[in-house]
Amino acid sequence: MNNPSHTLPTPAALAPTGLNERSEWLDALRGFALLGILLANIVAFSGYAFMGPDAKAALPWNGADGVLNYLEHALIEAKFYSLFSFLFGLGFAVQLQRAEARGGDFKAVFRRRMGWLLAFGLAHAIFIWFGDILNFYALMGFALLLFRKTSARALLGWAIFFLTAPVWLYAAYLGFAQMAQAAPIAPPETTAGMQRIIDNYAHGGYPDVLESNTLIYVFAWVRRIYRFQLLRIFGMFLLGAWAGKIGLLAARDALRPMLKRWLVLGFAIGLPMNLAFAAIGGNDALVPASLTGLLSITLGSVGIPLLSLGYAAMFALYWRKTRGSGNLFVASGRMALTHYLSQSVVCVMLFYGIGFGMFQQASIGVSLLFALAVWLALALLCRAWLKRGAFGPMEALWRRLSYGPAQRTQNSGAVRAPDAVL
Repeated sequence: MNNPSHTLPTPAALAPTGLNERSEWLDALRGFALLGILLANIVAFSGYAFMGPDAKAALPWNGADGVLNYLEHALIEAKFYSLFSFLFGLGFAVQLQRAEARGGDFKAVFRRRMGWLLAFGLAHAIFIWFGDILNFYALMGFALLLFRKTSARALLGWAIFFLTAPVWLYAAYLGFAQMAQAAPIAPPETTAGMQRIIDNYAHGGYPDVLESNTLIYVFAWVRRIYRFQLLRIFGMFLLGAWAGKIGLLAARDALRPMLKRWLVLGFAIGLPMNLAFAAIGGNDALVPASLTGLLSITLGSVGIPLLSLGYAAMFALYWRKTRGSGNLFVASGRMALTHYLSQSVVCVMLFYGIGFGMFQQASIGVSLLFALAVWLALALLCRAWLKRGAFGPMEALWRRLSYGPAQRTQNSGAVRAPDAVL
């Protein structure tokens, strides 16, 4: 008969974070990132991104579009999904540290969270909007588990490797193209069938939208691959994991000198690099292979992460505790998954033919105003919701699916694990 005193202890059940364990500045930064993501995505939601120069010139109230389009590319595009990627990695590191300190089964819970995030992302991409980012985060979240025992120094090295890898890969691509004297390759967006996809969004019914979402989802993967966005996302994951491992969340004041360096690097170096990146065409300069494309990928691979860290440093340095979810940034950040998915629902209904039919009818200036209005309206709804409940509807569902019984035993000794970024 076994002696009970010699039996192995059962790992503690993990439970999600309580409100008293959340970091307000991090929630606020997440809400700010949601605003930037919507400002970047609105050009696709509105159909502006799919229009030619003549069609754009014919839009009403387009006088400032040239300047706004440039500033959108320089200050917003790619900066905020990079920021969100950093936050994702930071959340991963904090989860891992707390789970290890308290003996919880971190891997099983994290895999469930990523599995359900992947399911949410695929459903979002097919049934609502093709530009979903959740499925990419989920797939790379699984890969992040491979780095859970990596030291802080090694994490930083791997982050730099993944962030700079696009430069070396593009240089190899350019060298191969020149040796082979290959004919220029048109970007995937110009291939046959795109006009049908656009027409479905502009004038079709819901089955047509589903068809276009399914077709363009493939384009979305190709686009992110040839723009090296997946490498940048994973590099920012690892950079966030490094920041979490060195204690950024708990020791923000002690790390102020580092954060001040981030701020200086972000705005003194990252900002000019992004202004130059946008001036020479940004990602549009990558295909066909050229020296301009090599310069563009270099500016983007260094400048985008630096400016994203500059944005993060602003909140980490200067955010002062307010009234919690009464602040719109904080409320949005605490309901990030709900807010993100709601952005898509509202914008699809606003611009597509199944809704108000404004697809390719709004200049970039008008589109950006719509984006600000949508974010503000959703932020107000988030604040109102949090007055009645602790979590948003999608957050509550994700928690229940991920944690199972631990969700119902938060107050009975279960080990708490912080939510992931979304």
